[in-house]
Amino acid sequence: MRKWTILLGVVLLTACGGQQQSNPSYEETKKMVTDTMQTEEGKKVMRQMLSDPEFKELLILEQDDVKSSIENTLLSKDAEKFWKDTFKDPTFSETFAKSMKEQQQEIMTDLMKDASFQKELETFFGQPDMQKQLETILQSATMRKEIEEIVQETVDSPLLKTKWQELIKAAGLAEEEEQKSKAAGDSGGGAKKEEGK
Repeated sequence: MRKWTILLGVVLLTACGGQQQSNPSYEETKKMVTDTMQTEEGKKVMRQMLSDPEFKELLILEQDDVKSSIENTLLSKDAEKFWKDTFKDPTFSETFAKSMKEQQQEIMTDLMKDASFQKELETFFGQPDMQKQLETILQSATMRKEIEEIVQETVDSPLLKTKWQELIKAAGLAEEEEQKSKAAGDSGGGAKKEEGK
């Protein structure tokens, strides 16, 4: 902190050197400091300070202090109450969920590739109580309605409509070929019967 004080003093003296004002206002001081920091001399002083190992060590110590302060604040009872109240707000919850969506998808994708996680899932869903609950849920009217809606959305999906059309065409062509081959077989069989007579 001593070096910061020295730096600020140097900056202020440099900035105020050509002026005769005895008590500059906060805004004037701020402008002078900002202007001085943008000069080559100001940048040079900052580079020297940032390259000083002692100053770097001081910054690291301060970062640890900031980190511990944040952790203590976030883990306090007041913070706990604040977060509980904040997450009750639907708008905030929605925004927070959207911001975390990509990270959650990545985590779930990684977990699904993890053999130990898959085994835990199998064990969890393989329990008799869990299977009974799943059966009850799947057979409920609400669940059936949701499944119907999902199927309808899938059928109506613009991404799948082309595939549906291709499948229908392929099925139609296959049926036509089958009928043609049957008709050819029937006409061939009729001709053989007539020859036999």
